[in-house]
Amino acid sequence: MSIMFSLLEPTPENQYLEGVWSRFFGQFMQSGREKAGLSVDHAAALASIDPGQWSAMEVGNWLPETRQQFRSIAAALNIEWSLMVSVVQMCSQAWGIK
Repeated sequence: MSIMFSLLEPTPENQYLEGVWSRFFGQFMQSGREKAGLSVDHAAALASIDPGQWSAMEVGNWLPETRQQFRSIAAALNIEWSLMVSVVQMCSQAWGIK
């Protein structure tokens, strides 16, 4: 099952909020990776994600596109799925997730 992203109207406020929440999510993922003692390459391999995408995620420039990607990232970092869902829900309005 995919998570659907719809673009928010490109107002300055929406673009600002999208960036803030994307960076928040990225910092959360970076913190989880560091806590797990994983390099970007190792975490990306565990999650079956390209290391460049992982790095972009940590700085807020890329978001996982499917529920499976979110699950794989959570598993790679040993983050409980319920916590990942809570974080995604906090960010979802700014991302335009339906």
